[in-house]
Amino acid sequence: MADMYHYEKKREQTMIETNSGKRKKEQFIENLREGDAVNDFFAVKIKNPLRSYKRGTWFSFIASDKTGEISVKFWGGENKDRVKRLHDSFSVGDIVQIRSGNLELYDEKPQISINETVGGIRRCSPSEYDVSDFIPALDEDKIKELYETIKKYVKEIENEQLANLLALFFDDSDFVKMYMHSPSAISHHHNYVGGNLEHAIGVTRLCKNICEMYSGINKDLLICGAILHDIGKLKEYEYAAAIEKTDDGNFIGHIVIGDRWVREKIDKLRKDGDKFSKELETQLSHLILSHHGKYEFGSPRMPKIIEACVLHYADLMDSHVKNYIQRVEDAKKATEDKWVFIYDSDEGKKRSFFLGEY
Repeated sequence: MADMYHYEKKREQTMIETNSGKRKKEQFIENLREGDAVNDFFAVKIKNPLRSYKRGTWFSFIASDKTGEISVKFWGGENKDRVKRLHDSFSVGDIVQIRSGNLELYDEKPQISINETVGGIRRCSPSEYDVSDFIPALDEDKIKELYETIKKYVKEIENEQLANLLALFFDDSDFVKMYMHSPSAISHHHNYVGGNLEHAIGVTRLCKNICEMYSGINKDLLICGAILHDIGKLKEYEYAAAIEKTDDGNFIGHIVIGDRWVREKIDKLRKDGDKFSKELETQLSHLILSHHGKYEFGSPRMPKIIEACVLHYADLMDSHVKNYIQRVEDAKKATEDKWVFIYDSDEGKKRSFFLGEY
């Protein structure tokens, strides 16, 4: 790859030579400490627009690898056009090489700071890096083990119509591959390859426990809804060097995508001569459309039957508990302090959280 920029003026960005051949990362985010010089590859997760400051123009982006994410700030000089060209040279999802960055703390959080006069950023070719360095993922053996669990839950469905519907999904090898490997989010919870499968099992297990505690719940409907509630995420997210939303994910969202997908399969069952009642279709659709529980949470409908209420709270509990577990794990990697501030999505702000032994 040719050098991206070459300038004759003084105080221009230091050039980064293109690497020859693929190489593994050596500096992972979880191991970076204050004062470290940063020279390695990172995935671009979020990129923010240009901004001015008293000495020129700067921009920031969120960099990631399989161990975490970190804010990166590039401090440019007075030549705004030059900084803009660099800013426009890479996009979300690209892998970039950072040269001569400095790991510092800002507002008690680590960030990589790059000064234009000594460091730089370069978009990399896929031939230069190993994708496995950037996407966090469950071990493939663990994914296979989890899939055996979900298959067991599928086989427990006694309702013939729901069992036929699940078979139509899980007899499709392409669907199974996506179901096994899809992430459940970009950043909030289960945001890794295999995460959505793990989340589906967590939600299904909680629903099964509730059915054992209370009578009068349609167990087959609830468990089928738990297994299928997030299948829209299989089409909402895509990943290469980073987890990103697809166009359908941005325009439509996983709830509606999942509902449409289920209805398409039900239509196919009917066309093939299998019975599927309209009432059951409506109830299952309602579970999927209401599982976020509130309109402000992106839910098209609010739960209106007990099975929908159980599914919503099971989904909420599994996602929130996992979110806190991941935040605590990340915080323990970044500090040895007993108390840290962790963002609480319910309160919309950070609150103190204990990391010590008890």
